[in-house]
Amino acid sequence: MLRVVPDYVHAQDIDPTPVWRALGLAEVRDALDTADRVPAVKLADALAVAARLCRDPMVSLRIGMFVRPAHMGALGYALMSCGEAREGLALYEQMQSLVCNELRSHHHIARGLLETRHDLLGPVPRDTGFWTFYAASRLAFARWVSARDLIPLRVDLPCPPPADPAALQQFIGGPVRYDTPDYREVIPADWLNWLNPNADPSVHGLMSSMATRQWEATLQQADEVVVDLTQRITASLNTGAVPTLDTLARPGLGGLSARQLQRRLAERGLSFSDLLEQVRREQALNHLRHTELPLAEVAQRAGYAEPSSFHRAVKRWTGLTPLAVREQSRGSS
Repeated sequence: MLRVVPDYVHAQDIDPTPVWRALGLAEVRDALDTADRVPAVKLADALAVAARLCRDPMVSLRIGMFVRPAHMGALGYALMSCGEAREGLALYEQMQSLVCNELRSHHHIARGLLETRHDLLGPVPRDTGFWTFYAASRLAFARWVSARDLIPLRVDLPCPPPADPAALQQFIGGPVRYDTPDYREVIPADWLNWLNPNADPSVHGLMSSMATRQWEATLQQADEVVVDLTQRITASLNTGAVPTLDTLARPGLGGLSARQLQRRLAERGLSFSDLLEQVRREQALNHLRHTELPLAEVAQRAGYAEPSSFHRAVKRWTGLTPLAVREQSRGSS
């Protein structure tokens, strides 16, 4: 997905080298190569560079509208050629880490509505350019694949509104809310039943196999159990519950029991308490540095029922109080 930013700049007859530099990458030549990853903060920086180069404050929206299957590699082509929207959603939900491994989407259907919520698995800034691009790219891709003028019932963006929100509002077509706790989309559930006009079983089979190999390779490199546990810990904390290994083992995790999971972690020099502490630390510091959430809510999202416990934890991690961490981040931005 990251290559869409320099691709757009290049399409405007502007040298995209500064954008590649902001991403911290050399030029990506293979459209199907999805091995390179950049943090969300670097993508936000690259979008800001693109805005300066193009002299366009709404460039994040235009770049998001520019997204095509090639920008998502093999997964993009697999999604483009699937039979129906429901099949595409299932494929994306399984392999979404090929697109972004700092956000994990969850889909929930109730009362004829499909709500998509995103959990933060890493430091994602509350940056207007980043979230404008993210929302626009998802909707533009869905419209391109379906050949339909899809209009969400609601989109929530966890960032301030742009100086002129009219352009994004016109593109989305439905209500857009800003400064929300997380990113959400609400759409009619019957979208999942629509047939894909670009369906091609042979292309879908080939590209799905290629995307599966890439996805399995990334899991092996990152260790599937640790990644899955980290994501489950994050999701549990987002509900306000501090998980235990027993509660996380019950739903599955490859059929491993809590004792087997302990052994797998020990083989990697980890313990569950270490992993839990790491996730709580990353989640809390990310919210302190990149959001305007009240300190009490940051504490709650990191699983601390008492503000004093949260205060002591942040002091242990950083040597600073939670408020000092936030103020330090503002001073360096």
